[in-house]
Amino acid sequence: MRRIFSILMVIAMICTTVFVFVGCSGKDDKTIIVGATPSPHAEILNSKAVQDYIKSKGYTLVVKVYQDYVTPNKALNDGGIDANYFQHMPYLSMEIEEKGYDLAVACYVHNEPLNLYGKTELPNLDGEETIVFNIINDASNVERAYKLLQANGIITSYSVESFDAQHPVYTTEHNIEIVCIDPGLLHNKVDDGGYAVIPGNYALTAWSTEKATEYRIFGESTDVAYPNLIAVKTSNKNSEKIKVLVGALGQEAVKKFIEETYGPTVNYCYSK
Repeated sequence: MRRIFSILMVIAMICTTVFVFVGCSGKDDKTIIVGATPSPHAEILNSKAVQDYIKSKGYTLVVKVYQDYVTPNKALNDGGIDANYFQHMPYLSMEIEEKGYDLAVACYVHNEPLNLYGKTELPNLDGEETIVFNIINDASNVERAYKLLQANGIITSYSVESFDAQHPVYTTEHNIEIVCIDPGLLHNKVDDGGYAVIPGNYALTAWSTEKATEYRIFGESTDVAYPNLIAVKTSNKNSEKIKVLVGALGQEAVKKFIEETYGPTVNYCYSK
C-alpha cells in the first residue's frame, strides 16, 4: 500500500510540475499557438517554409483551425492562443470597437482580392429574369462587395450607413437583386448555378485554387488592398514568440509558396 501511495505521490508531483510550466491552456514558452481559418491561412502556417523556420529558432508552431470569424478573436483576447491569422484591418477594428478587445497587429501577410464567382458568364442583366448577386452579410466586407459591383457597372450607388443585411441599400439600372448571406453559404449559390461575391479564404476552402480561378468572373484590381494580418494581444506584440512568427512569415520562401499555390487568388504583401 505504501508503495502504491508513493507512486501516486510521484505522479501527482509530475502533473503539478507540468501544470506549473505549461498552464491550463496547454501552452509553454516554446510553443506558438496560432488560430487560423483553413485556407489559405492554416495552409500557409503549416507550409514547410514557415514550420522549418520556427523549428530553427527552437520553437514549435501549433495551428488551431477555426471555421468562423467570431471565435479566433475571442480566443486570442482570452489568452487561449498566442496569435490569429484570418482577418483584415477593417474587421479587426470593428471587433475591437464593438467588443473591447485589447488586440494589435503584429504584421500584414497577404491580400485576397474579392471576386465575383459563377460557373457561367453573366447573362443579359436587362432581360426578363432577375439576376441575383449574393454577397457577404458582415458590415466590414459588404462595402468591398458593393464597390466591386459598382466598378463593374452592376449597381450605380450604395449605402452602408446603418447597414442591415436584410435590407441592403443600393441603386441599379439593371434587373438585378442583391442578397446578403452568411459567407460560408456563398459558394453554394455558385454551385447551384448562381453568382456570388466571395472572400478569398471561403472560395479556397470550398473549392481548389484551380476551380476558384475557373469560376472567377471579375475581381478587385491589384491596387485594392485589404491585407490579412497576424493579430496578437497588445501586451504580447514584442514578445520573442511573436517576433519568431513574424520573421517566419517574412521569408522569400513564403512568398514563393503563396504564388505557386494560390495563383491570382492570393497576393503576398508582407509588411510590419
